[in-house]
Formats: sequence, structure tokens, C-alpha cells
Amino acid sequence: MRGLLLPLSLILAAAATAGLVLIVARGPGGGPGPAPEGAATGDAATSPGLPSVLEHKLRPYETTLTLAEDLRDALAGPSTVLARELWRVSRALETRANWTLEKMARQEASPRVRALLVLATGVHVPDAAPLLRFLDDPHPAVRTAAALACGHRDEGAAKASLFGTIAVPVGRRPEDPTRAELARRYGEEKDVSVRAAIDAVLSAAR
Repeated sequence: MRGLLLPLSLILAAAATAGLVLIVARGPGGGPGPAPEGAATGDAATSPGLPSVLEHKLRPYETTLTLAEDLRDALAGPSTVLARELWRVSRALETRANWTLEKMARQEASPRVRALLVLATGVHVPDAAPLLRFLDDPHPAVRTAAALACGHRDEGAAKASLFGTIAVPVGRRPEDPTRAELARRYGEEKDVSVRAAIDAVLSAAR
């Protein structure tokens, strides 16, 4: 019997030591011990190289509404960010251009967001009636955007301006009915910025 006590004592001592090590490792309160200072944990990890807060948030999917909100958010930032968002949204909305012009842009209350939507989508349907109707918009920035969309050309050497900050390349020759409509509007338009946009489109395509 005495011969069995020594092995049994050794087993109990080993078990007690293992339990003590586990308690220390888990830290106070029974939870995991604190992560080393500066260690990243899960999705909360950040790095100095992440984009600024003005960059659009990652989403599981994009809709016309979320893209319009990206433009609205970008208006609060520098013009370089706004221009980058404008053309990013434009690419994303290419297949929904007519719908966006007929539905969302017409219902948008903010003239500046409306102008961005008109330019972003109008460049994909530059002679379409839904775009040309925005030449009647009550806000000059929206009329400017509609005119610039008619003559937008990616590689155009000439530049016109939206909001006085976004440079828009022009050089595309609009179809004859569109050119005639722009020329008529130029004669009737009172706003200097809209007239400058129409002149830039018509002049660049001559």
C-alpha cells in the first residue's frame, strides 16, 4: 500500500501544477489574457496605410442608392476625392444610366448631388432625351452637368468645369439634333457657367 502512495502523490502534484498554469494563462476573471500591446485583433485591425475616412465604406453589394450616397459624402471632401468618386460611380452606373436619370436624379433634392448624378450617368447616354431634359433644370449646376455630359470624351484635350473644381474632358461631337438643341439653349441661357459649358462642348467638337 505504501508503495502506491508515492506514484499517486506525484500524479496529484502534476495535476495541481497544470491547473495553476491554466489559471494564470487565462488571466483575471477567467477570460483570455490581454493581447500584446499593438497587436491587431479581428476586423478592428488598422494600419497607417488605410485610406482616409472619405473613402467609400466596403459593402457586401452596391445599389444606385448607395452610390448616390457615396457622391453626397464625397462633396464634403477635397475636389480630388470628389472627382475620383464621380468617375468611379459613373463606371458603376453605366448599365443603369437611363433609369438613374429618369428616376433617381429627377427625385434628388440636392442640386449638387443631382448634378453629379446627371454627369456620372449622362456620359453613357449623351444624346438621350432623359439627359437633355436636365437642360431645363432650375439649378445652373445641373444644366452645366447635362451640357458637359453631351460632349464628354475620356481622351478629350479640352476641359470644362463643374462646380468650378471638377475638370471634365470634352471633345465628343454630339448628334446633330443634340447640337442644335445645345445651340438654341446657348442663345437663351443667362447663367455664365452654363453658357461656358455649352460653348466648350460645341467648340471642342468643331
